[in-house]
Amino acid sequence: MKFTISQKDLADTLNLVSYAVPNKPHHPILNNILLVADKHEQEILMTAFDLSLGIRVQCKSRIELEGKIALPAKLFTQVISSLPKQDITLEIVDNAAIITHSCGKCRIQTVSPQEFPSLPEIEGKNIILPAIKLLQALEATLFAASHDENKQVLAGVHFQFTNSSWEAAATDGHRLAVVSGTIETDEQLTENAQIEADSNTVEVTIPQPTLIELQKILGSVGDNSECTINIDNGIAVFTLPNIQITTRLLEGDYPKYSSLIPQQFQHQFIVDRKLFDNALKRVGIVADQKNKIVKITCDYQHQQATLSTESSDIGGAVESLNIKPQDGYQQQLVMGFNIKYMEQALKFLPTNEVLIHINQTTTPVVITPVDGILNQLILVMPVQLIGNNSTAMEEDTSDDEEVIVTENISSVTEVNEEINVAAKGGNTEEDVKEKNNLMNTDSSRQKNTANTKTNSQTSANSTSKPKGRKKKVAAA
Repeated sequence: MKFTISQKDLADTLNLVSYAVPNKPHHPILNNILLVADKHEQEILMTAFDLSLGIRVQCKSRIELEGKIALPAKLFTQVISSLPKQDITLEIVDNAAIITHSCGKCRIQTVSPQEFPSLPEIEGKNIILPAIKLLQALEATLFAASHDENKQVLAGVHFQFTNSSWEAAATDGHRLAVVSGTIETDEQLTENAQIEADSNTVEVTIPQPTLIELQKILGSVGDNSECTINIDNGIAVFTLPNIQITTRLLEGDYPKYSSLIPQQFQHQFIVDRKLFDNALKRVGIVADQKNKIVKITCDYQHQQATLSTESSDIGGAVESLNIKPQDGYQQQLVMGFNIKYMEQALKFLPTNEVLIHINQTTTPVVITPVDGILNQLILVMPVQLIGNNSTAMEEDTSDDEEVIVTENISSVTEVNEEINVAAKGGNTEEDVKEKNNLMNTDSSRQKNTANTKTNSQTSANSTSKPKGRKKKVAAA
């Protein structure tokens, strides 16, 4: 093998391919990048594959001798990135890659390419999406996917494709992000034929790590590029100009998230996204660092929303901003939210204003962009505020006042149970109890004795505490 290539082109290609090089490979060969020189096409094919994610990139080059070789990914990338930005020549001599540049030479030992695993070849349904739309879909959903790989299908984004539309959704059990769009086709179908084609829905769940790397690559291609998606036999292949990403799909049935989304709303108001986000950040500084709860009071009569938070150890804060009610509701509406979830929802909505849809203080709240390009929504579960949840800026009404903050999920119990089952891989309550009984048989007597002592100490200590303001926090 012998070829000449621009240092910049080779370095850029290696950076793309390196996304698929594993940090802890199952086999030493996966630490390498496969190079294939094609004299007929005058291009180099570079491939990295960790057995779950594979990336192949085509790069134009002047090929003198064809060949195939594998090189250590990290070493090869470091060497090429350090070279002068001029043409370089790579030649294989006695199982070593000789890299010649304007200032000298470098030699790297090669690895037999026969050991390198082949990327799976599939022939499935073809879906073509503009790269810019796919990028926006990932930006709108990836943040809501679970970062816990043990949650299986929740650690990815779920896609649904029909002949004329697509939808992507992600949830970690606390929030839900959904985005959808249309697929343009050249075929002119009758109404009946269109309905039949749309009924053939393809559903797949793609791992979050794969989509994070795909998001980086999509950001580097042109806005006018298209992405072809092939799906078959548990594999998905994303094909972009000169780039191919291959990934295994997550197994399991994704929760029926559509039943979480209310179809009608009693209250709606528009708010400036940046002003709302900045207010959340300011009150979040002095919020309870463990629970990060904000109380939002919507005064429809005065078209104002008041954000307040309190921490017995730090302090409290109050912020106000204007809202635009979209209905005739005149009373105050008080709700509680996890600040982190609300901030992330606002961060990934691309418009200046957002529309907030509310039914009751304990039911899911839906946030949508105003005049957005895509059909996008983010669902956030409120937390239930029980008692007089006054802020630090207000006077205390009672020394014995109790404030209980708990996330209310009663309205979506069935869906959340389904989400939990999917996350646990189908383990039943009986299975968990049986495992716990087996693990705790020998130590149950010791634990009971220890618990008795602990309870006695706790009871004794509680009698000596002075009366004052109490705060109880119960996690959902």
